[in-house]
Amino acid sequence: MLADRYDVPFLQSALLPRAAWRPFPPAAERETWEGLSARPLHAARRAMVLAEAEALLGEPPPALPASLYMEFARNGNRARYEGPYFARRQRLGRLALAEAFAYQGRFLDEIINGLWLIAEEATWCIPAHALRLPDDALPRQDLESVDLFACETAMVLAETRYLLHDALRAVSPALVERLDREVQRRVIIPVETRDDFWWLSGRNNWSPWCAANTLGAALYLLDDTARLAALTHTLMGVVDRFIATYGEDGGCDEGPSYWTVAAGAMLLFLEHLHSRTDGAVDIYAIPRIQAMGRYFPAAHLDGPWVLNFADAPAKLSPPRAVVYRYGERIGDAAMRNLALLGMRQWDPAGPVTPPLMFGGSGAGITHALRELFWVPADAVPTAETHATHVWLPDLQVMIARESPEACTGLAVAAKGGHNDENHNHNDVGHVVIMLDGQPAIIDIGVETYTQQTFSPRRYALWCIRAGGHNAPLVNGVEQAPGRERRATHVRYTSEGAVQRLALNLEEAYPPEAGLRALRRTVTLDAAAHTATLADAYAQRAPAPLTLTFYTPAPVAALSPGTLALALAPRRLLLRFDPAVMTAAVEPVTLEDARLRASWGDALTRITLTHPGGETGEYAVTCAPEG
Repeated sequence: MLADRYDVPFLQSALLPRAAWRPFPPAAERETWEGLSARPLHAARRAMVLAEAEALLGEPPPALPASLYMEFARNGNRARYEGPYFARRQRLGRLALAEAFAYQGRFLDEIINGLWLIAEEATWCIPAHALRLPDDALPRQDLESVDLFACETAMVLAETRYLLHDALRAVSPALVERLDREVQRRVIIPVETRDDFWWLSGRNNWSPWCAANTLGAALYLLDDTARLAALTHTLMGVVDRFIATYGEDGGCDEGPSYWTVAAGAMLLFLEHLHSRTDGAVDIYAIPRIQAMGRYFPAAHLDGPWVLNFADAPAKLSPPRAVVYRYGERIGDAAMRNLALLGMRQWDPAGPVTPPLMFGGSGAGITHALRELFWVPADAVPTAETHATHVWLPDLQVMIARESPEACTGLAVAAKGGHNDENHNHNDVGHVVIMLDGQPAIIDIGVETYTQQTFSPRRYALWCIRAGGHNAPLVNGVEQAPGRERRATHVRYTSEGAVQRLALNLEEAYPPEAGLRALRRTVTLDAAAHTATLADAYAQRAPAPLTLTFYTPAPVAALSPGTLALALAPRRLLLRFDPAVMTAAVEPVTLEDARLRASWGDALTRITLTHPGGETGEYAVTCAPEG
């Protein structure tokens, strides 16, 4: 995709000199920055940023003591260190942008404090990713750990330095030189000289995320064109290997939240190249690159809700600048419109809320700058429409809708795949159902990350193991992890108003499940306004099969074989044959903050049990009431 098309000599000739490169106007270009406020949206952004920055003046920056770092090794907690770590960088981003807007030096000392403090950190690598010696709770100091957030920190510091270079240098040339030295020592030089970082393999989101931030930092700091061309070509190879892990359908097996730092990070990488070469490096016309962008709007269900297979929250705001620019580059008006709608909380006539989004983790300034200068301040969205038929054959995901209109009718999603996907859940055959834009049968998502999340005990976590999904438990046995635990004989069909995904699930289970065959068929009949899940099985010996559905809605039994999910504006009726299945309904209290952000205080668990035989079948049908 990249490295073969653009070799080192080409890059050396195509890369603009650093002094001639203006990805964004630096703060010293006052005409541009002061002219922004002529637009009402930019005026609101300026007011928001200045107010937030003023509130930070005099507030001590978050502390990062060694004892917090050691918690990951001692008890598995990640959040207590990561919270203040990211807060330092978010704080810096707000202060830096406020200074760019005002440019009167009011925030400069606090910005310098923040830069100084981050430069003094023992490592920029978070505890969950750091290289440590055996039985040592603190990171190695003899070898730099270059992880996602070390790379991101390098970009944040380099971008702040670029934005405020003249003002910073006027106070302290030594500070500017130290920023250059620390970014190169901790990130750029290790990536140039070592090959032991696993993300160089291109395996998942780490690869474009690290590559984009490393390249961005290098573009801001390096004058040596030969050196920059060599590093750029190395990182092109990383991104090429990442792209090669995708099928032609562009589907992201890590889920839509990780799309923002997978294909979304790739977009940032490509934009670095496009900008610094004045458009000479450009692969946006390649179908796979276009398909990788279009996955995100495909995975958007309605309003804030996304199809959150894998480690993804069910509620997600689109990364505004990335989605808009991706849509712009590939000529996809629906993708641009999605970004504009997300900015307005899904109301086409609503205000942009908040006026400016600083983005997640510590990369606040990176996303805020791009929203300011990539998304037209006067761009207005139209009402959202959806594709009614989405089939991603490489990912084996179906998204079927009753209506193209937003928040109207049934939407059904189902997946095949295997149980060794990136950020995998044991969920082959899992089904999600929406009604009128509201989640009915859900994918729970994932709890706040801890040491256990990425350990051999991952599949003991209730929302990641198969029991947290709605493929059946067979004789009490769940699906198992592994690449060989997969769907087979997968077939998607679309005939008139009926869309259907049929797939065999028996290979997803270990031998002790006693399955000979398990064929699941998921059907949306738009004409009949029904969604149906049907399983046909064959077992070595009779044993019960149990389906577990989770819903955020209260559930009431209307009659034998009919449960009502209290959605608004219409209830969803879940029907089954009471002669062959029994039902139990119980609340599930949620304690985890990440899950509560999507679902509130509790979910409802519906358990349907079929007694089982050597062969048999059952079906569950969902339809709106009335």
